[in-house]
Amino acid sequence: MTSSPDISAADLDFLDWPELLERLGTLAQSERGRAFCSRLPLCSSREEATTRMAEVAEAASLIAANEPLPSLSFPEIEAHLDAVEKGVPLSAEELKQVAAQCEVAVGVRRRFAQLGEKERSTPRLTEIAGGLSSQEELVFHALHTFDAAGELRDSASPELFRLRRERDQIAVRARDEAEKVMRSEDYAPYLQDEYVTLREDRFVLPLRASFKSMGLGIVHDTSGSGETVFVEPTRIVELNNRLKVAEIEIRRESRRILEELAALIAGAAPALREDREILTRLDVVFAAARLGDALSAVPVEIVDDPVVDLGELRHPLLALRATMTAGGRKPTTKVVANDIALGPVPPRSTARILVISGPNAGGKTVLLKAVGLAALLARAGLLVPAARGGRIGFFDQVLADIGDQQSVLGDLSTFSAHLANVGRILGAAQAAGVSVLVLCDELMAGTHPEQGAALARATLEALADTQALVITTTHYDSLKGLTEGNEAFRNAGMEYDIVGLRPTFRLRDGLPGRSYALDIAARMGLPQTVLDRARELVGAGSLGLEEVLRDLEAREATLAAAQAALEGARLDLEERIAAEQAAAESLTERERQLARSSREVIDRAVRDAREALREVVKEAREKKSLSAAVAAREKLEKAAEAAVVGLPPATGPSLDVDKLREALANRALGVASDGKARAKSWPKQPVKKASAVVTHDAEPEVPLTVQTRSNSVDVRGRRADEALHEVEAYLDQAALSGADTVFVIHGHGTGALRKAVREYLATSGYVARYRPGGPGEGGDGVSVVSLRG
Repeated sequence: MTSSPDISAADLDFLDWPELLERLGTLAQSERGRAFCSRLPLCSSREEATTRMAEVAEAASLIAANEPLPSLSFPEIEAHLDAVEKGVPLSAEELKQVAAQCEVAVGVRRRFAQLGEKERSTPRLTEIAGGLSSQEELVFHALHTFDAAGELRDSASPELFRLRRERDQIAVRARDEAEKVMRSEDYAPYLQDEYVTLREDRFVLPLRASFKSMGLGIVHDTSGSGETVFVEPTRIVELNNRLKVAEIEIRRESRRILEELAALIAGAAPALREDREILTRLDVVFAAARLGDALSAVPVEIVDDPVVDLGELRHPLLALRATMTAGGRKPTTKVVANDIALGPVPPRSTARILVISGPNAGGKTVLLKAVGLAALLARAGLLVPAARGGRIGFFDQVLADIGDQQSVLGDLSTFSAHLANVGRILGAAQAAGVSVLVLCDELMAGTHPEQGAALARATLEALADTQALVITTTHYDSLKGLTEGNEAFRNAGMEYDIVGLRPTFRLRDGLPGRSYALDIAARMGLPQTVLDRARELVGAGSLGLEEVLRDLEAREATLAAAQAALEGARLDLEERIAAEQAAAESLTERERQLARSSREVIDRAVRDAREALREVVKEAREKKSLSAAVAAREKLEKAAEAAVVGLPPATGPSLDVDKLREALANRALGVASDGKARAKSWPKQPVKKASAVVTHDAEPEVPLTVQTRSNSVDVRGRRADEALHEVEAYLDQAALSGADTVFVIHGHGTGALRKAVREYLATSGYVARYRPGGPGEGGDGVSVVSLRG
């Protein structure tokens, strides 16, 4: 494959990039699209990569929305265009292929115009499709010139239609004449068989070969056995000649039609080539979108800084294999995803070199390649199999040292090949002004362990002096200690299920991984004596580090369990709080409903009682005697009893029914000092506090009280009956609230309203006495009222 000018083919091979492009090519619809995908060039700038990724994201959105997509299966017509430009006419099949590309272009342009009308967010693809030419005339001629069998239609031109009719008429006459000759006595005795056939577009008869010298006509052919000769009778030579001429003229007209079409195509060739490039571009974009859909990949932010900040990163080839195993459906098993943060990713990372350790076959190499492929996918403007919101640098070079690089022809061992590659990587990373991602698998492995560890450490320290972003895997314990005092380094380890004896393929960031060799050996039943001797041979330093890591893992597991328990408790508490809040809200609403219901019942009971009391008061007024007042009081007590019976049971604060019963009776009727019955007002609001029984002792003067809005009622401008009704209601409320002094503002006016109010106050059971307002209280326009206790 063709490599990027700044990323070598070897580095792309290390990361299996060609295999991924091959998978991409299978998702294209055209041969040209498949070929382009297999050698997809990496973008030369961050802007170009960002633009291509945005185009792929638009196509992926259409796929996700199940929008009908236009066909991009167009044929390759470059050879046909070359031919017509040289004046060579095309066959019917070749012309159909040219027309097929034109039809695809028309369909793509029309479909994206429709999507634009539906306000689909595909502005980039719509703009690209808008560049396709409209070759309706060419399509019309190419499709309507030929029939389904690829032959020119009679309607291709008026001349062709005429010539073919003439040819058919001549052919009918020639055949009829040949059949007459066949049935004549001059020919019947010499025929091999009775039928008329064609040889070289001329009608002939089959005669026995022994009679071919009798001069019966012109011999045109013989049978395979030689026993039959095909003779053109002399009588039909003229008709056959005319038929031959007609065929020649038809071929000449057909050629003219084809040459005319070829000239039309030659004139449109530049536009057709541009259409082909646009269609190829769209085919590649939609192939990339299908790949992204299969991978559940997303667009990521491509930045200039050397950074890898990807959540839930998955290896694309493993994800594709899982999908294929599921028969094209979404896989039932998921590829393990890992979060990678390297470079300036505050607060999670400031390190530029990640040292990944852990057991063999634990997923270190897979993770390394996943990061490299993510960088290449972003560099190519393709979607990345990671979580949304990720970002990755636009790396000028992705340098890899992965796998067995032994070369027999080059006489290099595996270690020597690795050394040569690492030297190349160091040289490239130290170049100024270049953004580099370095991926090394088991750096400096395959040689003496101590010397290999020393070389690996020296190499990483040299890379730390560059601006390169580096991820390396290792089993060397000395590399795990590079993080001490050096912020450029960070450890990470691959998890291992020691109980199930299998890797989890999950990355633990911040802690180195263990080899688990001794643990696995113990679980597999290796003799204890062998294990003990192995521990002795390992050495205190290495074994001590393993023990420290084991303790850290245990503490981490304990902490994780505690955090999980704490999180569970927090969620349980939140659920309880939410449940209690919902219950409290429900109770509050229930209380509101009960209060409204109780209020309605109480109001209804009070209204009924008022009606009964009005009748009692009316009767007492009419009789104006003490005995009548006593009788009326007895009736009032019965009315009060009836009203109380109708009240709802208390659901909140207790209701003092005795006081309410007393209030219902005593407020309705009093006895004046002259012994006459005196009517009183009935409160409109539910009674919450009972008043004292009205007395008529010597009345003290009305005390001075500061006038406020809450202890005043303003009835100025009202009619007398409206004003008295409002004063009555106000005194009801004032008495229930326990007020001592209130102010009735009636104004001066003509004095009629003032007179009516004061006459009412003189008869009200609430009023102990009243007086005109003093200076600062409104004067005679106000009545200051002292209420009974």
